[in-house]
Amino acid sequence: MIIEGRLKKEVKSIYNTSDKHFISEQSNNTAVSDDLIKNYVYVDDKSGEALGYISIYENTDFVQKEEFDVTLKNIKSNSVYIWEIGTKKGHEGKGIASMLVEHVLNVYKKSDIYSCVEQENIASVKIHEKFGFKPVAKFEDNFFGRSEEEYIIFKLKRN
Repeated sequence: MIIEGRLKKEVKSIYNTSDKHFISEQSNNTAVSDDLIKNYVYVDDKSGEALGYISIYENTDFVQKEEFDVTLKNIKSNSVYIWEIGTKKGHEGKGIASMLVEHVLNVYKKSDIYSCVEQENIASVKIHEKFGFKPVAKFEDNFFGRSEEEYIIFKLKRN
């Protein structure tokens, strides 16, 4: 079952068990505190345990908010941005992230949907490609204080 809301406790719990290689604590804090971000959490029907989440930023200024060193043109006013996707440690590869992305695609049927993924995050790249997202920009940055990492901004264009 997927539930919607602020869900700070659930999102933080999942984040705290994850491999924090691809999502920073600052990003996760924004996901649970920003009024323009909606969280959708996958809860196991049997155990009631929160196993994954997806955070959606419902504004078009995501490039500036994330401080990306890239420019995107023609972002429609009803576009949304996948802020982050997380799966609880030990539950990766079970289709939870895919269920969450599919849910978001249904909720935002009339919106273009953007997402930014670190290029070496192969699992996330594959999920985006699976659902028809196309790369629209690439850039390098060192968000995590490591050497320059390559990032891909994906877009799922809607009619």
